[in-house]
Amino acid sequence: MIIAIDGPAGVGKSTIAKALAQKLNFSYFDTGAMYRAATYAFIKNSIDYENETKVVDFLNNNFNYYFKEENGNRNYFVNDEDVTEIIRSTYVTDLVSKIATKEYIRKILVPLQRQYAENRDVVTEGRDIGSVVFPNADVKIYLTAKASVRAERRFQDYLDKYPQDFASFDKQQILLDIQKRDEMDSTRKFSPLKKTPDAFLIDTSNLDVNGVVNKIVKIVKKKTKIKFSYRFVKKFFLFFLKFFYKLEIFGKENIIEGKSIIISNHVSFLDPIILTQVFDEELNFIAKKSIFKKFFLGKIIKILNAHEISLNSPNIKTFRIIDSILKANKKIILFPEGQRSEDGQILKFLPGIGFLVNLTKALVIPVYIKGPLEIWSKKRKLPKMFGKIKCFIGKPVYFTEFEGIDKEKKVEYINAFLEKNLKDLQKKHY
Repeated sequence: MIIAIDGPAGVGKSTIAKALAQKLNFSYFDTGAMYRAATYAFIKNSIDYENETKVVDFLNNNFNYYFKEENGNRNYFVNDEDVTEIIRSTYVTDLVSKIATKEYIRKILVPLQRQYAENRDVVTEGRDIGSVVFPNADVKIYLTAKASVRAERRFQDYLDKYPQDFASFDKQQILLDIQKRDEMDSTRKFSPLKKTPDAFLIDTSNLDVNGVVNKIVKIVKKKTKIKFSYRFVKKFFLFFLKFFYKLEIFGKENIIEGKSIIISNHVSFLDPIILTQVFDEELNFIAKKSIFKKFFLGKIIKILNAHEISLNSPNIKTFRIIDSILKANKKIILFPEGQRSEDGQILKFLPGIGFLVNLTKALVIPVYIKGPLEIWSKKRKLPKMFGKIKCFIGKPVYFTEFEGIDKEKKVEYINAFLEKNLKDLQKKHY
C-alpha cells in the first residue's frame, strides 16, 4: 500500500509521514531528501543545474544515493558520504526548489522513487507525490495550514535544531520565504504543487501531529473496510465466546496495525475463530483441504478468509497467496506446527514459516491461546458447552532481529527463533 502525502512548505509533511509510518508499521520514504541530495551533489561537484547534458550525465553515472536505518535513525548518503545534516542546510534549501522544477532531473529521479516503493508498504511525502510520482497511490492526503502557522513552526524547528544561531532567525523573513516557495511550487510548469481530486484535504493549522496522524489512520481504515459477512460472523462468535467461554484477551498493546504474520499455537478448530476476536482488522488464514469439507465449519472459515494451502513445504503457491495478502497490507494467521497438538504442547515448527518470513520480511506477532484444548480437543467430535479461554499477545518480532544472520542459516534460525518465542510465551502463561 502506498500512502502519498502532499502539501506546501512547512506544513509538517515529514514529521507527520514519519509518525504515520511508525503507527502503521510502514516504511517512510522521503522523496524530498533525494532532491536535496542531488542539489548538494551538484554544488559539491560544481555542476551547473541549468546544463541539461552535464546534469543527466552526472546523475546517470556519478550519483549514488541511498540511505541506512539503524536504531530508529535514518542517514542519507551520496557516493558513500553521509549527507544527513548538510542536505538540510540553508544553501541547499534555497536551491532545491529550483532544481526540483527541472524536467530532465525529475525524469531520472522519479523512476528511482517508484522503484523503491514497488511491492512495499510506504508513506511518502512531497509536493507532487499523489499527482505525478504515485498517481495510483492507495491513499492520497493533501495537508495545508495558514502561512503564518507554517512560518511559526519552521521558526521553532530552527530553534530546536540550531539554538546557538537564535540571533540570526527572522520570523518575518521565514514567512516571506515560505510564501515565495508556495508561489514557486504552485506555478512551476512541470509537476506543480496541487491537490488531486481524489486526495483528502486536512488543515493542520489547529492540529498537533497525533491529531493529524489519527485522522489519516481513520481514512486508511475506511479504505480497508471490513466486509459485512466477516463482521457479522465475528460479532456472532464474540457473543458465543464471551458467554460460554469467558474469553479474555491480554497484550493488545503489542498489536501493530498493518501487514503482519500472526503465529499461534494450534489445538482446536476454535483457534482461528478466537483469533478473529483478538485483532480489530480483518484477518486471513490458511487451512487444510479436509477442513473445507466439514459442513458448518467449512462455510464459516470461508467467510473468515480461509485459503486452502499447505505449509508442509515452502511451495510457490503458498508463497504467492501469503505474499499477495501481505502486499495488500493485511494480516495472515499461520499455525506453524501444521496440525493440532493433542496434548497442548507446541510441536516442532514446519520449515515453511522461516522461509516465508525470510522472503516477505514481514512483522511477526506471536499469540498463545489457552483453554481450547479442554473445550474442543482433537479427540472430541463436538465442543464442550462451557469453559474458559484466554489469549496472550506477545511482543512483535521485527525482521531486523534476523539481519546479520548468515544467509545459508537464516531460514533455520528464523524457524528456531519463532518456535522458542512462542514456547516462551506459553511457559509464561501456561
